[in-house]
Amino acid sequence: MELTSLYFDVVHYAIFLCIFITILVSLYLGFVMSFINGTQFVGVPSESSLLEFFWTFLPTLLVLGLCLNNINYVLHDIEATVSKSIKVIGRQWYWSYEYDDIEYDSYMNQLINNVELPLELNYLDSYRLLITSSDVIHSFSVPDLGIKSDAIPGRINQIVYVPDHLGVFIGYCSELCGAGHSYMPIVIEITHV
Repeated sequence: MELTSLYFDVVHYAIFLCIFITILVSLYLGFVMSFINGTQFVGVPSESSLLEFFWTFLPTLLVLGLCLNNINYVLHDIEATVSKSIKVIGRQWYWSYEYDDIEYDSYMNQLINNVELPLELNYLDSYRLLITSSDVIHSFSVPDLGIKSDAIPGRINQIVYVPDHLGVFIGYCSELCGAGHSYMPIVIEITHV
């Protein structure tokens, strides 16, 4: 968590710096332009090579640092150890889950926003969700958990997820996939072990 916080702090600092430099340069140019008499051109004072070097070199180092932090964050997220891999398969018009030699289908039942067999996850365990489809393009989306990934036939998308909220969370297929598109909700139940 600290790496994520540090990364966002650096990004916010870089955004603030970019805005500050833009405003400062705009004010300077406005100040210089306000002293133009008629059509007379006022030249900008001679430039310093040393200043130009540092003006270019320091932002380059900042961008390099942001890129390295970003790569480190992405690799850390993908290569994190997981306690269980769960295969999620989108079908017309239900979801199938496979893990630990258990396979089951999750159909919508008579209640709105409910399914017969939800996907059950343990609180603070890490999971690798391998998402695919057997027929058309679907999208596995649970907005309250920040999960959204397309389920594409012939392709496996991966999400590493650590449940940090307890409760029952509802999502939907968010890719128009046919006549039964509105009848394939996703229910994830996160419980404490």
